[in-house]
Amino acid sequence: MKYLQLNGIQHYAFCPRQWALISIEQVWSENADTVLGGFVHKLADDRYFEEKRKDKIITRAVPVLSRELGLTGIIDVLEFHRVKNGIILKNNEGFWEPFVIEYKKGHPKANNSDIAQLVAQIMCLEEMYDIVIKNSSLYYKQTNKRLNIEITDDLKNLVRQFCTEMHTLYEQGKTPKATNGKNCQRCSLKEQCQPRLTHHKRSVSNYIVKQWDDLI
Repeated sequence: MKYLQLNGIQHYAFCPRQWALISIEQVWSENADTVLGGFVHKLADDRYFEEKRKDKIITRAVPVLSRELGLTGIIDVLEFHRVKNGIILKNNEGFWEPFVIEYKKGHPKANNSDIAQLVAQIMCLEEMYDIVIKNSSLYYKQTNKRLNIEITDDLKNLVRQFCTEMHTLYEQGKTPKATNGKNCQRCSLKEQCQPRLTHHKRSVSNYIVKQWDDLI
């Protein structure tokens, strides 16, 4: 089984077609949102950074993977909190509990795309360390606040469903048709996607004719 990029689950939860255009067809385009998002992640992505405090260790750009989900990727910021019962970290005394902080631009979204990515990261850590993580957080640059997320079984099952669908589409090399909606207005791939064209199942020739008729 091929490992897919973990951050792709955010794109899939937002729009399966967007994910397929990026992951299967290798299509990408920048807009203001993607540039800002890249800048925010760049602030967190220093894999050689480690800060030690009395009861906390802060690391960045931590690689993770899950054989169950078939995902591999990077966690922006991974904190380890000292606890009575937890995992053992090399060169550190005591026991520690992982706590993920996923950096995002803007503010909390109405959809579950950011949460799905966070939960996928948690599931990778749980598999790697053979532990259960009950909560972690999303940090939003625009509001400068952390949003604590409870990691529930329902969220994990949703991530499993997304991953199953992603792998199926990837193996088939299939890009889903568009569903024209509000998300399309802020999508950096709107021009490449042509949501109106695929949503209404019109042929390219009919689409061109319609555009020409509108002009005359």
